[in-house]
Amino acid sequence: MALTQWRRDEMVTDEQLLMVERFGPLSLLMLHETPLSPAWNLNFLANFFTGPIYRELAERFDLSRPEFVILYTLKHAKGLVARDICLATGLPKNSISRSVSELLSRGLIARDVDADDKRAKPLMLTDGGAEMLDRVEPLFLSRQAAMRNALTLAEKTEFDRLLDKMICAMPNWVEAE
Repeated sequence: MALTQWRRDEMVTDEQLLMVERFGPLSLLMLHETPLSPAWNLNFLANFFTGPIYRELAERFDLSRPEFVILYTLKHAKGLVARDICLATGLPKNSISRSVSELLSRGLIARDVDADDKRAKPLMLTDGGAEMLDRVEPLFLSRQAAMRNALTLAEKTEFDRLLDKMICAMPNWVEAE
């Protein structure tokens, strides 16, 4: 459908009208009428979820996206090395390394020495890092709830199932780094 066809008098739903008013008619064209629309939809949703929240983290807590990712990952799995975090998140090694250094200097994480492999330097969340997460995590939970609010419980369950199916298929199309 041509961009000019996304006009107010031709809107199918109130939701589409709101989308055009908020994001412009090009958003609907890109989300629904291109060969890349499925991937575009995922990116559009992710960008509008993460962009504002990471700007807020930077402004309020002086915390970058990779720094948050490291803290949150360490909350759920102790003793990881930077490579583990890269594999689990898809973030580049240089971003994680730089952020590890910053978090160490701020005392939000600590580094240990692996008893079996002296070269490995496992990372741990400090009390300060845990306190930071206690202040930051509710922002993510609130935004996540707002994003998912458009779905019924059954739709949320189905959406999660389909996302999990796509994620579990990643080894078939994502190349190892």
